[in-house]
Amino acid sequence: MRTPALVAWLVGISAVTPVASAAPLLAGAEVRVGFLSPTSCTVDLAVTVEGTEKVEHRVEIAEGSRVTLLDVRGATPLGDSRDVGRTRSLVVRPQMTTYTLRYEVEQPEHRAFRCPLWIPTVAADGLSRDVHLAVRIPAGATAAGTMPAFTWTGEEGTSTIGHLPAFVRVPFGMPGTPMPMNVAGVMDIVSIATLLAATAAWARRRLSRGLAP
Repeated sequence: MRTPALVAWLVGISAVTPVASAAPLLAGAEVRVGFLSPTSCTVDLAVTVEGTEKVEHRVEIAEGSRVTLLDVRGATPLGDSRDVGRTRSLVVRPQMTTYTLRYEVEQPEHRAFRCPLWIPTVAADGLSRDVHLAVRIPAGATAAGTMPAFTWTGEEGTSTIGHLPAFVRVPFGMPGTPMPMNVAGVMDIVSIATLLAATAAWARRRLSRGLAP
């Protein structure tokens, strides 16, 4: 089962206006991810945040991963980023409602084809579908089994969804090489099989005791 830290919700794009002193709200996101290799990616993450003077961002850090902040536009970092458990925290003070984090990620082999997003920890309305994702894979590569699903034009895929995920997963293969295994699909199958086996064992125990299942 995936941990809650792997999913975060972010919805609705709004115009760039001065930050208001209302209830904090995530109003949208524009994300561009470039895969340089199966274990290396760059991210431009633009978020629209309303009604708050500072915003904390969290990104998942796997053992052996490296996340390097390259630039912050439209906001001021309040100190350096710091590790908090299995995440890295960065607090910024927005200068306007829409601002952008640019960073690069190096992942270990067991995290290949996965690029984590440095998501803000501010509530969203959960209603709109205005999170726009764009990913680019190396020239000549072909993607399959992505999460979320993308519409592809050459090596660039786009998707519009109603939430901002904690990561994008884009398995891809180069010409003449086999497509990588769909690890997420295998994990789902294993989880379902484990649940079914546990349910069957529970039912057998109840039947052996003369109890109704």
